Amino acid sequence: MSRWNCPPPFRKCLRHHLLLACLLLFMGSSACLFAGSSSIAGWYSVTVPQGNSSWTCGLVCADLYEGGAVTVTADPGDGKALVSFSSPGWTGGEFTKHHAEPLTGTSAGLAIDVLSNTTDTLKLDTTPAASGLTSGMTFVLRKHATLAGLMPDGGGFLAFNDSIGLFETNGAQKLYYWNGSNWYASNGDNANAVVIRPAQGFIFQVNTALTITLGKGEVAYVKSTPTKIRASSGVPNLVGALNPLGTTTTLGALGITSSLQVFNDSVVTLNPGTLAQTGTFLSNGSNLITGGGQNADSTALPAGTSIVINVDAAKTISLSPVPVAP
Repeated sequence: MSRWNCPPPFRKCLRHHLLLACLLLFMGSSACLFAGSSSIAGWYSVTVPQGNSSWTCGLVCADLYEGGAVTVTADPGDGKALVSFSSPGWTGGEFTKHHAEPLTGTSAGLAIDVLSNTTDTLKLDTTPAASGLTSGMTFVLRKHATLAGLMPDGGGFLAFNDSIGLFETNGAQKLYYWNGSNWYASNGDNANAVVIRPAQGFIFQVNTALTITLGKGEVAYVKSTPTKIRASSGVPNLVGALNPLGTTTTLGALGITSSLQVFNDSVVTLNPGTLAQTGTFLSNGSNLITGGGQNADSTALPAGTSIVINVDAAKTISLSPVPVAP
């Protein structure tokens, strides 16, 4: 896709080597389709150094539906949330690899897995009480981002050579490789459908410096609403800003300060190439600070990279929305 087709606001990011193929989609349908993610669809590239480095995908899949819940009830069998809508036009069993994100309420921005669906009701992998889900809340429905959806052509990975590592909630890291046609796990299983959650960080391990391209598949939309992630206790939680258009960001701009337990939970920055720790920061309730108590909000983060959040108790972490601009 020619860079000359991109609108002027994006030429700056092209000059800074954050190459976004800007395809503006004119869908001819309700504007609410893109309230949770921008109509910008495309891809961008990052320069990955030799060795190990931590990154975050700045894109999500398109919004498939947005609407207010008519009712939210608990399934009488297992207590899971049943969220019903008025005539959404669905087919039963349609959403097998999707999540619903509340746009309002205490869980606004949290991607909650869809377990099943009828023609008008989603069954979500949470209870109404646990996630504060109530009737009248607005939800947006998206397909999960996957390895194949994010990098359908391998993204520049060398076949059978480089890897992407994802951490599970128990802290275990799983490695995935490109074989020239598909993604696969280290045990040989096909990994095309492996899910990457919004704002989830991952590790690129490459044997030579590469340019990796993210977003040429269905994971190609800028998320313009706040994001919440679930942080597990006692394990590294890799998190980053969902801003593919930005060239720089800072610790303070992530918006995570108020989600951290004061003087307890920590944020760790990593050196690209070695993953050596370059800094540890705490929250004082208002700002992120260094070990010596200095304000660290202006600490620069390389564009597209992720940090590590360590928490003693599992919790949700809120990240600020990012403007759809470089």
